[in-house]
Amino acid sequence: MKFLVLLAYSAVASATSYFLTVFAPDTNVDGGLFNAAGQGFYTGTSGPATYCPDNVKPCPEVQGTLVHAGMTGMAVAVPGGQSIYVAPSGAVEYTRAHSANLPEGSIVGGWYNKTVVSDCDPTRYVLDFLSTDGSNIGGVKVCPDVESYMDGTGASFRLYVGTKGFNLTDCVDAVGLNLNPVQADVGCWQYI
Repeated sequence: MKFLVLLAYSAVASATSYFLTVFAPDTNVDGGLFNAAGQGFYTGTSGPATYCPDNVKPCPEVQGTLVHAGMTGMAVAVPGGQSIYVAPSGAVEYTRAHSANLPEGSIVGGWYNKTVVSDCDPTRYVLDFLSTDGSNIGGVKVCPDVESYMDGTGASFRLYVGTKGFNLTDCVDAVGLNLNPVQADVGCWQYI
């Protein structure tokens, strides 16, 4: 399948919250839904890992794993929000609630809109990554390297991007991430 990729710097849509799926045609991960769990994004889980304290009434109904446009943060109700960043390993992660702490060497930003034009399929708009550290390294990677603490959750692949510290070899290079707009402002109180 031939693709022509054009960069687009406009908004993907007028929605402010999105759920993420993989765009990797002709692979076993294409269309995989990402859910937030353990400060990472995984396919194969039955839903996101969320928390709402007893003193919050009513807790927002869980709408799935939702992110803001440009992968700037998680769409949550918790005060202060939860930021999205790229760890030095290339793992795409999000901060804990009430914390802005990032591991040293983490990257914030680097996400950009990309237009994919195909001979056979309709034009598609996806999100891709290019490191902001000047290394010109990037790309979306979907890897079966799932941490042992995710055992029993159904997690089968984790979301990574290309960075200087990325060294996994058994990954699928995705064309990008599908941003699927939703009407909900938040996906939950907080992701855990």
